[in-house]
Amino acid sequence: MKRYEYLKLLRDKITDELVYCSIAGVAKDWCLLKERDGNFYQVYMSGTTPVSLGTALALPHRRVIALDSDGSQLMGMTILPVIARQNPSNLIVIVFDNEVYEAAGKVPTATSGPTDLEKIAIGAGIKNTYTIRELPDFQQAIDEAFEADGATYIVVKVDMGYLQGPWLALDGTENKYRFIRYVEETEDIQIIKPPIKKQSPTDEV
Repeated sequence: MKRYEYLKLLRDKITDELVYCSIAGVAKDWCLLKERDGNFYQVYMSGTTPVSLGTALALPHRRVIALDSDGSQLMGMTILPVIARQNPSNLIVIVFDNEVYEAAGKVPTATSGPTDLEKIAIGAGIKNTYTIRELPDFQQAIDEAFEADGATYIVVKVDMGYLQGPWLALDGTENKYRFIRYVEETEDIQIIKPPIKKQSPTDEV
């Protein structure tokens, strides 16, 4: 199964969730399937899951979803014990594992061999874990994740390939501010404060 086939099932469950996407194919697939202000695309390599955890802890009443990749996870596995320790019920991490660095020439990742991301997550202490290879199992996993007590970690084994077609002409800076404004509006909070203008001696008091 291709990654986007699983993402189609997730798409139907999304309402006001905050969704962070890893680089390359994950971000493109999600943008083509569910473009919205509550998406943050192309988070730096190994950053998707840590940033999602931070947001989940800052907004404990708001569900946060990380759409990550095997390459990104392998680069930053120290986040898994932190997730286990904090264990926020509003965090869902979905790792799409195609066993290659697809954007870098299809170089095999460690998961193409004996490395098992779910077992690593279990060893780190995460209680709600899955390894998925079929669509019905993914549907059940995400349904359970939306009701879970504690963080959920889902590894989805997928084939290489992603959706074709033009996607959003949005650079990182524009995406960041659009996402922050969405959080500010939906949470009724101010994240980015206007700069303080320094008063000059000639200004009227």
